[in-house]
Amino acid sequence: MKIKNTDVVAEYLHEVDLRLTGLPVLQRRELLADLAAHIATERTERNIQSEGELIEVLEKLGSPEVVANAAYEEAGTRPPRPAPPQKRNWIPYAVAAGVLVVVLLVCGFLAFFATASHDGPPRPMHAVPGPR
Repeated sequence: MKIKNTDVVAEYLHEVDLRLTGLPVLQRRELLADLAAHIATERTERNIQSEGELIEVLEKLGSPEVVANAAYEEAGTRPPRPAPPQKRNWIPYAVAAGVLVVVLLVCGFLAFFATASHDGPPRPMHAVPGPR
């Protein structure tokens, strides 16, 4: 499947946008609009027809990471650091599993003792005469 030229540009702009999360929304929108306008101007002036030519324009702009870092530098801020992976707290799960095991054991013992007869083996039931 061949990717359309606009898909390449949309993907590029999306990648830049993902890296600009630390900037205010209006500043991000302005930068993305400027990039889109620059790309559109280049397409028109150079009469770009192929995806390869369009990719060359995008490469001259720089990778999305380079563009985003330049925007942070211009704004005088640092790019946000990726959040460290969260450690899962296993203690509540272990406690819940332990409680479940205890409850099941207690239920099992109660069921066993409730059905066990203390007078010896179970006695046969006597037939109750029914209506005739």
